[in-house]
Amino acid sequence: MRLAMNGFLRAALMLGLAVVAANGSVQTVRAAPGADLGFLAVAADRGFQGDEELRDAFDAFAAGRNAELVFATDARTRGMLAAALARLAQRGARRAVVLPMFLSANDPALMLVKEHLANASLPVSFARTFGESYLAVEALADRLRTIRRPNGARLVVVGYGARDDETRRLLERDWQRLAEQAAAGFGFARVHALVWYDSRAPEREARRAEIGRALADATQEPGRTVVVPFHLGWRADGMMSFDAELKPVVPAGVDLAAPGPGPEAMLATWMAREANYRADIAPRELGVILLAHGADYHWNETMRQAAQPLEARYLVEYVFSMADQPLIERAVRRLERRGARAVVIVRVFGLASSFKDEVERMIGADVEAGVPSLPRGDDGHSDGQEHGQGNGHSHGSAPSSPPARIRSSLPVVTVGGVEASPLFAAALLDRARALSRDPRTETVILTAHGAGDDSRNEHWLKILDTLAAHMKAGGAAFRAIRYATWREDWPEKRGPWVARVREMVDEATRDGGRAIVIPARTSGRGPERAFLDGLKFDLGEGFAPHPLFAQWVEEQIRTGVALLGSRP
Repeated sequence: MRLAMNGFLRAALMLGLAVVAANGSVQTVRAAPGADLGFLAVAADRGFQGDEELRDAFDAFAAGRNAELVFATDARTRGMLAAALARLAQRGARRAVVLPMFLSANDPALMLVKEHLANASLPVSFARTFGESYLAVEALADRLRTIRRPNGARLVVVGYGARDDETRRLLERDWQRLAEQAAAGFGFARVHALVWYDSRAPEREARRAEIGRALADATQEPGRTVVVPFHLGWRADGMMSFDAELKPVVPAGVDLAAPGPGPEAMLATWMAREANYRADIAPRELGVILLAHGADYHWNETMRQAAQPLEARYLVEYVFSMADQPLIERAVRRLERRGARAVVIVRVFGLASSFKDEVERMIGADVEAGVPSLPRGDDGHSDGQEHGQGNGHSHGSAPSSPPARIRSSLPVVTVGGVEASPLFAAALLDRARALSRDPRTETVILTAHGAGDDSRNEHWLKILDTLAAHMKAGGAAFRAIRYATWREDWPEKRGPWVARVREMVDEATRDGGRAIVIPARTSGRGPERAFLDGLKFDLGEGFAPHPLFAQWVEEQIRTGVALLGSRP
């Protein structure tokens, strides 16, 4: 979804929304229509069976779209590309997006396509190759999940398509990245990538012997080695294929992964996702997942009611959990069925870092940003999560191998973290004013969940300090605004902080003063009554439900729209 032609942004404008630029300014963007867009899928010739597998993926994608498929072969490819573009134009296309069904941007067959399209009859732009998507990583990870006892083994991933020494070097660099991303979390002792020479490479027999020696070198160390073919290479039929050619070359004593689904299984989803990034999306096709910690029924319903105004404009789903992947995936699938074309996951937590890595991993954003991360094995409290009143927790241990990411044709981004939002501060000020009788004699005490880690708890205190400053700038006439965290989930650190807040309340109520305690939480209250038992104070509530809460969520959605539009 490019900012200049993004129908998603058009949806935002139809809703009367501005677009938040990277520098924080607000821009109005004119979106181009999408009916004139055609899709040109290109792939290397793989022989009959391989080409049919790609045709099957393409047919699943092309239904209802203006799309063509071209196999790159030789000089005749120029004419095939020109004919495909002409057919797209006859069906109304005035520009085309090329979908490269390749695992490497350096594939010689893709270079041939780019050369022939340099002066195309239609304006063309190239999507990222399939191999640069998280779906390709997941396709390889699925193969790795079939390996018994991967921990401590050496992994050799074998690709296909080199023509000479230089292209082999470039392709192996791309395969190495892909292999390392897919292998993260499995416990392999070493990950190595090799790329076989194309059957049409010059001096093929010598090249074949060369790569065979490289494979032997890569597998000669003591210990267990597993070889996994992963490619979109030659497959004329079940017998005449690269996989059949590789099998007798694998050294004795080395495990060759059993045949299984290859990258073809993800191609249709990948193409649909690329198309959705470029589609004109109506306002009601924008999915929003509101991800909040949750608690009991009443806490959850309060959050739903607070966000309900958004349901008139967006397709909204709710997930109340500590970023539990099955629940988030359930919401994504519901949005798919409801007709969404893209999704913004809004993380309604106190800190922007809360569950950010976990959510980005499950939607593949870590891979496509080039920084894959592993699921965390802790209880999620390190970021200082906030919890509903009286809510308990139980958390399972980290899995022995990384879970599969959510595979969807919908573009998905995540934003969030209330932090010290001025809207949050304004809502907290309203909470205090609603309880106030004589501000000159009243002390407002902001309390937050806090964190076990000292540096993270210090970050919480800085947030509270900024919130207090916003409240004062907003016209608060209270005698004082003070703040503290409870560090409520860490008994060994909680005591001094509870004592500190109790002292604040005690000081506030001397000489006829009043203490107004306001929980700086996304919703509801925390342990204030229990921790301040025996003291006199008035207790407010957190952010939701408040009209400014829905406004904050809408701000996050705008940021998500801008993220979707900024993708190359």
